Amino acid sequence: MKKRRPVLAVVDLGSNATRLQIAQVNAGGRTTVLAEDRAAVRLGEQVFRTGHLSAAAIARTALALERFAKLAQRAGAEQVRAVATSAVREASNRAALVRTVRNHAGLNLEVISGAEEARLVCLGVLQGAPPSERSLILDIGGGSTEIISARGEEPDASFSLQLGSVRLTEFFVGSDPVSRKEAKLIEEAIQDALAQVDPLLTGRYARVTGAAGTTGAVAQLARKLSGRDPISSLPVSYEQVRRVLLRLQGSTAKDRKKWGVDPQRNDIIYAGAAICEGVMRKLRIEELSVTSRGLRDGLMADLVRRVARPRGGHLHQESVVLDGLRAFGRRCGYREEHAEQVAQLSLSLFDQTREQHSLGEEERSLLHAAAMLHDVGSFVSYNRHHKHTYYLLYHADLPGFTDRERELIATIARYHRRSAPKDRHEEFQRLTPQERLVVRKLAALLRVADGLDRGHRRHVRSLRVKRRGKSLHIDVAAEQGSELEVWSARQKADLLEEISAGPVRIKLGEQG
Repeated sequence: MKKRRPVLAVVDLGSNATRLQIAQVNAGGRTTVLAEDRAAVRLGEQVFRTGHLSAAAIARTALALERFAKLAQRAGAEQVRAVATSAVREASNRAALVRTVRNHAGLNLEVISGAEEARLVCLGVLQGAPPSERSLILDIGGGSTEIISARGEEPDASFSLQLGSVRLTEFFVGSDPVSRKEAKLIEEAIQDALAQVDPLLTGRYARVTGAAGTTGAVAQLARKLSGRDPISSLPVSYEQVRRVLLRLQGSTAKDRKKWGVDPQRNDIIYAGAAICEGVMRKLRIEELSVTSRGLRDGLMADLVRRVARPRGGHLHQESVVLDGLRAFGRRCGYREEHAEQVAQLSLSLFDQTREQHSLGEEERSLLHAAAMLHDVGSFVSYNRHHKHTYYLLYHADLPGFTDRERELIATIARYHRRSAPKDRHEEFQRLTPQERLVVRKLAALLRVADGLDRGHRRHVRSLRVKRRGKSLHIDVAAEQGSELEVWSARQKADLLEEISAGPVRIKLGEQG
């Protein structure tokens, strides 16, 4: 019987518009796009000035996402991932939007960080690029602008700036055409934000790739005002972008309509063009090329890698994700060698006890992250550091992980020492019954792995796990004088005994 090819859907909820993509996953993880849709919900309306999402914007968004959910259902989508960006990140009432979307559309809306947004944009634009290729990406949204320097399809430096076409328009534009004073204020805001960008990027790239949306509209207008084919794929020069900005400054809404500017972008196009021109001037970029790909495409590629990759090719093993874990650990002053040792031992235990826990690659990645960061709470205080770890990871920016995955990572790490998970614990109560079982299984492995590096000496070289009757035997190959590590692991094997439904025997084998 022919295996059914999975259908997936993603929703990108930006400050200006929300976008849907539905695709079928073919052999080798390639996709065939079945449908795409867009709705200009203007979710960022007023939020950058008031800090609140308006009731009208929430209602428009819920209606659009309800329609998207029905389209995905009709197409037979097995999974739908919906994410929101800057407008929702900054809104004090974002929980109201998440709740409304869940109630009306049945979608779990995830609010992603600026770093995760940059990673997904990079993946969407550069998917399949060879590791030797260097690129610069510019993604101008309604509320934020992402500038990403990349190697292959992964970012090596990214900057999420509080610059966006909707944000700047709401703050500074009150007339049509834009006044000289308003244009000056926008220019000052852009230059102030661009001070955050690494000066080493200046002059490094001759060309920047614009990710859909605003940059596409600016490039199209540049070609049209130059008397060229507006839908050409050829790049436009900095001088052409500069001329667009000058023409827009003296234009009215009627002029812009005559030039073919999208009505849904008519009032915000000046601010978008100003950001584009400001970035190119600041970084001394000569040309702007535009791609139709962006965050939505990165979301789809990311989702495909979660569901379609074979063992050993999981997205959480990509360097950008592992580098993100290490970067967060370093910010918290963690002991990197101990973290790497506990992670290695945890994964060895996971791989050798698959028959006992029956978990997959997604869960393996959660254990890996929890093991890497289990001690970051010591940054606050060593006493009760497991609880401080939970708080830090719950609120961490970990590129590559969803909100729910991050909460599970935090909970697993919280139980690496002292008491095992209990139903009365508040953080454990938040989880579903299935998630609680996953946390218990992974925490059981992490506790033993942490015990095996009790002295932070990295004495344990390898483990061998065997099931003998009802007992689980763990033979430890280690350096001389590793009795403390084995004793500690035995003390922390209580949860593993419960999970494996039998005694756990840990003994010191080969010593060198």
